[in-house]
Amino acid sequence: MINKSTSKYLATYAEPEVGLLETSLASTFTKDKKFKRVLVIPAYAESTSYIKRILKTWGAHSDLLVIIVLNCPDNLDINQRNTALKSLEQTKALLSELKYKKEHISWRNAPKNQIPFLLIDRCTSLPIAYKQGVGLARKIGADIALKLSTLGLINTSWFHTTDADAHLPEDYFDIPYPNCSALYYSHQYQEDEALYKATQIYDTRNTAYQQGLKDAKSPYGYNPTGSLLAINFSCYAAVRGFPKRAGGEDFYLLNKLQKLKGVQKIKSPTIQLECRESDRVPFGTGPAVSKLIQSQALELEPVFYNPKCFEILKSGLYLIRETHPKAWSDNKKIPDVFLQSLEHIGANSVKKHLAQSFEKDQAEYRKQLDIWLDAFRTLKVIHFLRDNHFKNINYKDWLELKTTNTCA
Repeated sequence: MINKSTSKYLATYAEPEVGLLETSLASTFTKDKKFKRVLVIPAYAESTSYIKRILKTWGAHSDLLVIIVLNCPDNLDINQRNTALKSLEQTKALLSELKYKKEHISWRNAPKNQIPFLLIDRCTSLPIAYKQGVGLARKIGADIALKLSTLGLINTSWFHTTDADAHLPEDYFDIPYPNCSALYYSHQYQEDEALYKATQIYDTRNTAYQQGLKDAKSPYGYNPTGSLLAINFSCYAAVRGFPKRAGGEDFYLLNKLQKLKGVQKIKSPTIQLECRESDRVPFGTGPAVSKLIQSQALELEPVFYNPKCFEILKSGLYLIRETHPKAWSDNKKIPDVFLQSLEHIGANSVKKHLAQSFEKDQAEYRKQLDIWLDAFRTLKVIHFLRDNHFKNINYKDWLELKTTNTCA
């Protein structure tokens, strides 16, 4: 039975592509066979290597549905657009058994015991608004998966999503699904002489940020690198799906899902990611590596947050969790710079609500505090501390500090 939040989401917030799905079409496509696993991949000007890897790994698994949203932004120049269209044609040539087409949705009615594919073309005649980018592309695929699940064609409560640069192992889907909103995989980058060092430095920077949050006892210390996610369908609908953003859509979705039923890490397998430069999104690992690799001294580029930021966060979080919100400024143990950062992100507007929670139930107060001081606001705290008090440091200095602290 479909719950209310899912019904409301599909009726109000789902993308138009969901309306193109017909029950009769879907039933014919699956031949009365339910899918046990679903994978959503947005692809912009990608080679077909990722599809070939999927076919090689799960070629005989007809119970896997792969939804590929072939997309490009609407602000491309002629050469960029031609590259994206060439990628689209190569994909269609590889997946040549396209038996049904409805507007810009195509089914690959695969030979017996082979993977079927669902292709969404948001490149040829309906490119995506550049400000909505990969967020909208991923949302389209996830919304379609959600709709198919409500039609009874998917025999799982979860869908997976990643990017084309991920090399997924055979046991990628063989994971437990606990009672939470979402799961994220650990990852490693494949070594590449030209890009590996820059990628590894930036990835270490991201890992250090997440570890800093964990050490500070923030519930938002997770790492969505590579969008290596498994997401519960009903939770996805409850938070209204992926945000339509040109980047960071996984960060903002997980921020909401953490507040619902939590986000947990998958212990294994570890997913291999390609090292590559990228301009597909305005920020993130790809663009950062493109910028970093231009440096003549990678280890001296100040891309790491100063560990002092996380020390302040840890101390401040611990103390405000134990202190009545009206008394935060009176508690001399709370670092002044932390109080400044809270004021900067609008703490005064929420103090009354938090104070009421504190007076009724301190456990509920801490829960409400964590909901307010979420992943986005925590990032703004760190950025305030960085911009006003503790400047970024380079990899070499970060490594020395880490070694010193480990040995201390």
